[in-house]
Amino acid sequence: MVLNRRCPVLVLPLLALVGLGMVGCANPGPPRPPSLKLPAFVKDLAATRRGDVVELRFTVPQRTTDGLPLHLTNVTAKFCRAVDTGACVPVAELPEQNFAVTAKGQPGQTNSNQTGVNQTAKGQIDQANVAVAHDALPATLTAGAARVLTYRVELYNDTNHTGGFSEPAYAAGGATPSPVEELHAQGSRLGVVLSWKPSDRPAADDGIVVLRREDLAPKPKAPVAHKAKVAAPAASSSEKKPVTTHGSSTEPKPAKAKSDAESNIVWLTTAPQPDPLAGDATDKEASVPAQPVRDGITLDDTALADEPYRYTAERRRSVQVGGRTMEMQSEVSAPVEFTLQDVYPPPAPTDLNAASFANPKLTVDLIWQPVDTPHLAGYNVYRETLDGNGAATGVKTRLNQVPVPAPGFHDVTAVAGQRYRYSVTAVDAKGNESESAVTVLGPEGP
Repeated sequence: MVLNRRCPVLVLPLLALVGLGMVGCANPGPPRPPSLKLPAFVKDLAATRRGDVVELRFTVPQRTTDGLPLHLTNVTAKFCRAVDTGACVPVAELPEQNFAVTAKGQPGQTNSNQTGVNQTAKGQIDQANVAVAHDALPATLTAGAARVLTYRVELYNDTNHTGGFSEPAYAAGGATPSPVEELHAQGSRLGVVLSWKPSDRPAADDGIVVLRREDLAPKPKAPVAHKAKVAAPAASSSEKKPVTTHGSSTEPKPAKAKSDAESNIVWLTTAPQPDPLAGDATDKEASVPAQPVRDGITLDDTALADEPYRYTAERRRSVQVGGRTMEMQSEVSAPVEFTLQDVYPPPAPTDLNAASFANPKLTVDLIWQPVDTPHLAGYNVYRETLDGNGAATGVKTRLNQVPVPAPGFHDVTAVAGQRYRYSVTAVDAKGNESESAVTVLGPEGP
């Protein structure tokens, strides 16, 4: 190599360092191509059929396909729908301006515009970035036999480029279950009795009725103390489990009802069962035969007294088509608001028996079958004096000052030679008193 004679001597060491790669910053490696800013793929597209509309829901990605932050204001979504094995045809589009609002949207809160994108007020805490659209099905897809509807979504950037289709989501076309009509609620000592107009269609076409109960005045949960070196006792908080009314469930029956996304929502499944009102009289004998099964009625025995609730109902039907099992839901019924008042007395005691003993003073022992009911405070015992014809000759007197906790009583105030009529009632914590169980005891015995 020949050097220019005017080159300073210091150039030689510098050239040597350049040859060894030791000059300047670390080697950045091969240059990366510029980002295409393509939105990442949607991974959780879900489709739900309710009535004549399919709700499409997904989480909007926060990054591009190459891992860079995604600016939602530059993103649009386009859906396509395939019927059976047909081609995927565009059906809906989410306008780009709605995606920025969706970033603060809460799942389950849908606005009233046609796109159905979640919206909330400004300043709300960021939640999952969920977008929702609704596909109003044409009449050809809302009648007849079930069909497979396949949905996909593509996200486009501001240059109208996309990373590609999402994974598919499936819904069922065809006739949906009929809506629940004439929903009513009334109280009983067993809980809230819910009734509706029975369907004229076969159960195979209408599926089952599912009720949604919303607590309109939910009580705040007690705070739970965190563990520390010296920890305060933790307040217990029980999680609600899925409930099925009247003691039957598609899942193992737990102690409490499973909550929805909100703790004040409970779902109740139903099935044909004995009429809850038919066996609710307080003076029914145990020998009364079981009532026949009646459709269109069920019992919410988990409802609490003095708690205001809002009930709605819908029908759900599972169909198998194209090798897939999918669910159809009817339109939601008109809501019914109801507060269960604790004014219903417990059932009456049964099998009341009396026996007298003169040893040396007359005493009378009473026993009866216990009453199995929630919130039972105990029993009241009454006594009347009768004449020879069985007519009362005195005032009916209560023998106990406070409710008797056990199904038995020891009367030490009876007088020998008198004829008495004893009656026993059950009383609950609210003071509601049942009908009486009655027996007569005289000098010659009961």
